[in-house]
Amino acid sequence: MKRKTFGMACAAALAVLWYGSAQAQHTPRSTGLVVRGSFWDMNEGPDHIRIIDRPHYHAVEGGGAGGWLTLLSRTSDYWFMEFSLGGISREIASVSRIDGQDTQVMTVVPVLLGMRFYPLPAQNRSNLRPYLAAGGGPYWFADVFVREEYFHDEEVNVDTELKPGGYLGGGLDFMLTSWLGLNFDAKYHFVDFNANSDFSGYECGFGLQFMWGKHRPARRD
Repeated sequence: MKRKTFGMACAAALAVLWYGSAQAQHTPRSTGLVVRGSFWDMNEGPDHIRIIDRPHYHAVEGGGAGGWLTLLSRTSDYWFMEFSLGGISREIASVSRIDGQDTQVMTVVPVLLGMRFYPLPAQNRSNLRPYLAAGGGPYWFADVFVREEYFHDEEVNVDTELKPGGYLGGGLDFMLTSWLGLNFDAKYHFVDFNANSDFSGYECGFGLQFMWGKHRPARRD
């Protein structure tokens, strides 16, 4: 009985996805929001997690993971404008000592404006929609160091720096319905417009894409 119920539920879910996919093929959307997790492999910086456990000394170091919010606005059948706000941990370290604790957090907050180009037209019948992307904007770097002494006042140091930069990349949207899809994205960040910068590097991510609004494709004579 349980297997039969499970099978019926799976069949119903597939039917809903199939129907939504059919609708996605015929309902071009004008606006979207992408929520994506990512990993950024900078030229200089930890790309793994390391745990140190010694007497009176414990540390956890790691970085490169983060997330993005991207707002999409269609400008034509083939082009979207994208505004992205990210938060990436370049390095996180926490050290416990016999007399206190040190915590260091280094983060990158990019605020980027760019364009997406979809080679397939808005009314295409495929649920797979590849794209190319390019843009730029400021990259805000923050280094926060907190030293906590058990018998003294807490010390907090914050250093910030703002750098210009840009990105080139592409991705793939896999639309499950007309309003919901999976997004795969990869790009290279040129911080200071220099590929050899300590902060430049490849970034790849995966997330959900929500779409709404109707777009009327341009008429062809």
